[in-house]
Amino acid sequence: MNQTIKRLNKLQIPTWNALKINDTSVVTDLDGMPAYAGNPMQKEYSGIQISHGPVLKAAENPPVILGDIRRYAADLNNYRLHITIPAGFAAKEPIILDFHLDSGSALLSEELFISAEAGSDATVVLRYSSDGTANCFHCGYTTLHVKADANIRLIKAQRLAENHTGIDATEVNVDTGAEVHVVLIEAGTQKSVSGCSIQLTGKGASADLDGAYAVNRKRELDFNYRIEYKEKNTQGNINVRGVLLDKARKAAKSTLDFLPGAAGAKGREEESVLVLSSDAVNLSAPLLLCGEDDVEGQHATTTGKIDENKLFYLMSRGIGKNEARKLIALASFNSVLEKIEPESLQEEISSFIKEVLGDAD
Repeated sequence: MNQTIKRLNKLQIPTWNALKINDTSVVTDLDGMPAYAGNPMQKEYSGIQISHGPVLKAAENPPVILGDIRRYAADLNNYRLHITIPAGFAAKEPIILDFHLDSGSALLSEELFISAEAGSDATVVLRYSSDGTANCFHCGYTTLHVKADANIRLIKAQRLAENHTGIDATEVNVDTGAEVHVVLIEAGTQKSVSGCSIQLTGKGASADLDGAYAVNRKRELDFNYRIEYKEKNTQGNINVRGVLLDKARKAAKSTLDFLPGAAGAKGREEESVLVLSSDAVNLSAPLLLCGEDDVEGQHATTTGKIDENKLFYLMSRGIGKNEARKLIALASFNSVLEKIEPESLQEEISSFIKEVLGDAD
């Protein structure tokens, strides 16, 4: 039986309801879906501590934009994992979790807790894929705590089949002197709801949030990204690159929130989207909130088509028009793609974008 999950990804400061960007809903039918029974960790990682038990209590008051996803993921939860990266430990290779859904593991609702202890250094990769011949659904919540002076890269790649639905949220807390680099890739599903909230809670904490999406046919994407500056001299940037084709629909919400006490904080949010169809729907709501005088905040949203000068340049060198358009569009993703690890995943995402751009002929 179908059920509707309402008011997901709420805009922190609502605007006119008629704009249809304040929140979103998802219709699901979970009847008969077997719970996830797979093993996302295909190898052991020396020095990393792994626990499947409820060893870490989630925050009772999750970030405002993620609360509804957090509660829904907790209600459905059928997989829990806690990863601890010990103090001072530097991982020599990416820690990869590969979640695959199929007819035997169709419903995945996971809670992941990642604790990066003081001075640690690691890359964590979460990849989600599914078998398009089965009826599958994903709803996940990831909590990452980056403690003092740690340096962590978190990469999440959503590659579910186009007939599936995915809901995902990421909560990040960054302590004094720590750095976090989050990369979120939206490259699948019929409808995807993605939220990410980063709290810079310690002095000098910094964060970069990069996103990339390619949406075609009648697929939908709704994402809500936010950085909250709580302490002095914190820095955080949001950088998103995307492309829309056919009758795709995308709603983007991105917020920089400078709280009182965040003197010296700096932030920038930027989204650049190529709209390659007159039937595509592109909605963006960049939000800049300021409760402190001594801060620097910038935000920009760029929507456009292929640059005709670049197109002419490539065509003048013997490259066909359609191929030239694809090359220009793919190049717009480079600032995000170059941050993806491992290289095999970077190639997979690049190939998917090329495939989507093939529909632009």
